[in-house]
Amino acid sequence: MKHRFPIFLKVIFLGIAVSILTAGTAITVSYFNLRKSNESSLINNIDNSLDEVDYLFNGSREHSDYLADLDSVKNYVNKIYAADPEHKKIEDFNTWDEYLDYYENLYPWIYPNQGGIIGLSKEMLEFKNAYYRVTSVLTNAKISSGCRAAYIAYIDDGNNLVMLSDSRINKPDPNDPFFQVPGSYYKIKDTDYFIDTEYTRHSGLLLSGYRTRYCKVNDIDATGKELDTTMAYVFIEYDLNTAYENARTVFLQELLILGLSSLTLVLVYALFSYYFFARNISKLSSASEEIRQNLIEKKIDKITEVKVKSHDEIRALADSFNEMSREIVNYTAIIEQETLEKEKINAELEVASKIQLDALPSQKFDDSNVSIRAFIKTAKEVGGDFYDYLYLDNHRIAITISDVSGKGIPASLFMMKGKELIRSTVQTHHTLSEAIKYVNAALARNNKELLFITSFIGIIDIEKNELRYINAGHEKPYIISNGKIIKLEGESNIPLGIDDTYAFVEGSHVFNKGDRLFMFTDGLNESINDKQEEFGYQRVEECLANNSSNSLEETVDSTIEAVSSFVGNEEQFDDLTLLIIKANDGKLSLHYEEKDYSIIEDATDKFHANYPYLSAEVKGTAGIIIDELLNNLISYEKREDLVIDVNFQVVKKGLEIEVSSNGDDYDPFANHKRKYLETFDKEIEEGGFGTSLIKDLTKEHSYKYKDGHSIITVIV
Repeated sequence: MKHRFPIFLKVIFLGIAVSILTAGTAITVSYFNLRKSNESSLINNIDNSLDEVDYLFNGSREHSDYLADLDSVKNYVNKIYAADPEHKKIEDFNTWDEYLDYYENLYPWIYPNQGGIIGLSKEMLEFKNAYYRVTSVLTNAKISSGCRAAYIAYIDDGNNLVMLSDSRINKPDPNDPFFQVPGSYYKIKDTDYFIDTEYTRHSGLLLSGYRTRYCKVNDIDATGKELDTTMAYVFIEYDLNTAYENARTVFLQELLILGLSSLTLVLVYALFSYYFFARNISKLSSASEEIRQNLIEKKIDKITEVKVKSHDEIRALADSFNEMSREIVNYTAIIEQETLEKEKINAELEVASKIQLDALPSQKFDDSNVSIRAFIKTAKEVGGDFYDYLYLDNHRIAITISDVSGKGIPASLFMMKGKELIRSTVQTHHTLSEAIKYVNAALARNNKELLFITSFIGIIDIEKNELRYINAGHEKPYIISNGKIIKLEGESNIPLGIDDTYAFVEGSHVFNKGDRLFMFTDGLNESINDKQEEFGYQRVEECLANNSSNSLEETVDSTIEAVSSFVGNEEQFDDLTLLIIKANDGKLSLHYEEKDYSIIEDATDKFHANYPYLSAEVKGTAGIIIDELLNNLISYEKREDLVIDVNFQVVKKGLEIEVSSNGDDYDPFANHKRKYLETFDKEIEEGGFGTSLIKDLTKEHSYKYKDGHSIITVIV
């Protein structure tokens, strides 16, 4: 058998996986450590720059000058804001030239004629000088920190944070939501939001994804004296991606170096593993495949050996393998011989099982006296359960169900002996107790295996409506009478074959027409499921109650189905046998309070189930009559509250069928002329052919109207 994934490849893949895991872990840890270091370095530079800004504005000898400049810029900007309260942005203009024209008029000092400074007012010139001194601090802070931008914002009289400028003084990019020209500004609300070390920019002011750090600029009074309140904030905006860029470069370099070195180590590891391990294991694998193929091809005398050049556990495994190969050859020969003998025994057991089952009477029997149904399933090829029934005369029927102790062939042989003894003895003795005493003594003699038979033997007397029985240690059967479930709790005797001097005691019970006798072996009530629960007598009684009005076949099938569902996949450990007998009474009464064609099928089905022993000719004729009579009532009777009764009874003349209803007084046989399809003509009335058919198929037919009911009676 070719291996789709040899061990050599597994060794290589294992080495690759270990190398990738080890190198990947080392590189990842190094990368994140470097990221952390670069990030710390960047933050440290920013903090140093902010310390310098804080010193210039708040701590140096010149800080009053810077604050005065910032205050001057603040006042001038407020004045400009009054001139441009709408604060137009670049997107408000159609072209860049329109944008420049607008701000030339708004800020004339920024765009002087011929590039000079002629025409600037003193106020504009002071603002320009103050503005450049302030922004020079921001530019230096940006350069020294290495960040993307530095800008300043003051708090106006309305407690708004107003952006003055930042260090990115370039031509605005229409795609950049944050842009400024010298002297332009933004006025925004929500001051507290921007006093955080990490935040996202709003309304085009702060760009998504960037972070800031800040320092405060203290306020001054009208005389230039520094106050404790905050006048403005200096922000340095930075991008951590800048700090991470160097880490990624180093990461890629380390990844390349470790990848090449790991690949080299894996190749060396794979060659080493193949030479010392995989090669010898492959030899063992090939040898085992050769043994398997030899077994398939029945080459049971061929010994396969493997040789390895090593002095380790693989060598010991090879020696054990060679020894096992020799043992397999010897053992296979033994198994083949035993298999042939077992197949021969199984074939003989199959024949024995067939002979055993053929010795039992039919599992289905019907006549005018009784109907019998049986079921048997052995746990092994041959079993110890059996049932039997036979007529002693024209009105007495002997029945028995038994269970032999033990399993297999001994039990089956003892079963055959017990069955024939019971069958022959009950026919030759006057009483049941004398017969069973003789059977018991015969079974007890020379019973060296100490086998015994639990048995229920009964005689049903049809004329006396009586059941006489002996229960020899067997499961107590049930009688189903008028829907009631009655357990035969009579005295139990010891099983047959134990004590040859034992005197057996008979029991008796009324067994009327229509009653049923249900017998079974302990394979039914002692069947267990996967929870080790027994099926039990209660479930047996539930099955009988649910099928008290059903046919015998339905009773047997429903019981077997209930046991199978209960047991599930558990193995059958005991033989299972059922035997049910019904005393046929020849009567069946059906009542319908509905006007529906479905009652025709229901009446026909119940008739056939109740009279299985009638000839096919009689049952066929009765079916036609039922169909015709009920069809006419349902089709032509005008009453919607129609009530129909159908009664069947076996009498001396034949089968009597009576159909009664609360319908109109109508005699279908009065003034009726015989009409046939062969002579069909237009004058034939509805129902005429059916009435002719009924009259031809019956011995007698009559009609009467009594107590508001029309009654049709026929005899087949």
